[in-house]
Amino acid sequence: MPTRIRWLVALAICLVCVALGRSLIGGPGASPDTVHTLTLFNIALAIYAWILYPPAGSLVITLVVLLCLVWAWAVRQTTTLGWELAAFGVLLGVVTWQQRLRSRRLVRMQQKLDDLREEQTVKDQAVALASQASQALHKKLSRYMQLQAIAEELSNLTDLTAIATLAVERAFALIGKSDVCCLFLVDPERQELSLFASKRREALPSIRAKHGDQFDRHVLRTHQPLLVNDARRDFRFTVGVVRDREISSVIACPLIVGQSPAGVLRLDSSRAGLYTQDDLRFLDILLDLVGTAVTNARLFAQTQQLAITDGLTGLTLRRPFLEQLTLELTRAGRSREPVSMLMLDVDHFKAYNDTFGHTAGDLILKGVAGVLRAVVPPGGMIGRYGGEEFVVLLPRLSRHQAGDVAEQIRRTVEQQLQGEHRSPARRDGLPGQARPAPIPGEPRRPVSVSLGVASCPDDAKAELELIRVADQRLYQAKHAGRNCVISS
Repeated sequence: MPTRIRWLVALAICLVCVALGRSLIGGPGASPDTVHTLTLFNIALAIYAWILYPPAGSLVITLVVLLCLVWAWAVRQTTTLGWELAAFGVLLGVVTWQQRLRSRRLVRMQQKLDDLREEQTVKDQAVALASQASQALHKKLSRYMQLQAIAEELSNLTDLTAIATLAVERAFALIGKSDVCCLFLVDPERQELSLFASKRREALPSIRAKHGDQFDRHVLRTHQPLLVNDARRDFRFTVGVVRDREISSVIACPLIVGQSPAGVLRLDSSRAGLYTQDDLRFLDILLDLVGTAVTNARLFAQTQQLAITDGLTGLTLRRPFLEQLTLELTRAGRSREPVSMLMLDVDHFKAYNDTFGHTAGDLILKGVAGVLRAVVPPGGMIGRYGGEEFVVLLPRLSRHQAGDVAEQIRRTVEQQLQGEHRSPARRDGLPGQARPAPIPGEPRRPVSVSLGVASCPDDAKAELELIRVADQRLYQAKHAGRNCVISS
């Protein structure tokens, strides 16, 4: 619409200029009122052009109109045309001044608009940063809530396998973005890492590195968390560490139990630059929780072990031994396999205590317990029944086989615990002094044991009956002169 108006105004100016020219060319006979009317139309259209057109177009139209007015005044030279020409000049000055004011206002408005746009841009950037910060805070809050839930779950676990499985699953979900999550624990016998629990994406093959790689060994050696953005550009490691899959990003933390590392939890991915310092920090916090849970589990296991273990000999106490005996008899009844039991007693143990003291008696009990551990085959269970009496449970062994084991125990005790037994002061002497010579008449007595053997189902089918038969045969061995085995 504005473009159409501009064209109409331009056409009107052209028509008025043509009409004015024809009136002036027509000579003095032309009507003065027509000339004045046309000049006024030209002046009005020229002033309107300053509002409607840009400065360049307005200047062209003004020059055309001004030439027409000067021509009209030169031809007619009337006072009215002179005043009209002067008025047009004044109007041009006023319009020019207004145009300058308008231009300045436009410039100021443009500056304000630019300032507003810049301020809007700054505010948009601030809003974007605030949104990013809000998302980061929400992510951190979500992770902290997950850590709190993990801490509550770990506080209810006392089994090391359950703790390791939970740690791997929660780490895989908490950090995300990973292909594989592995938990390696230190094997106390081999002193090397061993894969204990793992989780991977479904499309990946099974994990072949059962003892870790140089990433895990680096963490175990330095006791520090590890963040690798690109394994190919990290001078600490070589390319092609793992053969079964490609690894670019690695994040790992040591599992500290007490003051020493007990394992390594590690996540990796084939994409480079995947993990951040926040991921490393949260994984480190998770490993602290897991380390506390592992410590509590070990303390719980030690407490349980102490509750069922004799403090002097380290053997199983009477009650847990009887519970295990009941389970073995139930299992043997289902599988129709034999179960044998040995009951043994140290011969003349009261005489040892009365003659050499309770310390020497404790040493004898420890020695007998050591012989039992060495002789009893794997799968057997050894317990201290009470005082100087011991019991041995032998699953899947017949009475004849159990009798052979009992005879081996008797011979080993007789051979290894044979010797002189005096009081500790007489046996060792004082520090820095020579071993004292034996005192004539001081008692010397070798250590021996008597054993009774009972078997299920040959002798009994219930635990109490089996114990009674074994105990009865033990006393038969005592009455038979001690240091012997009675199995039937």
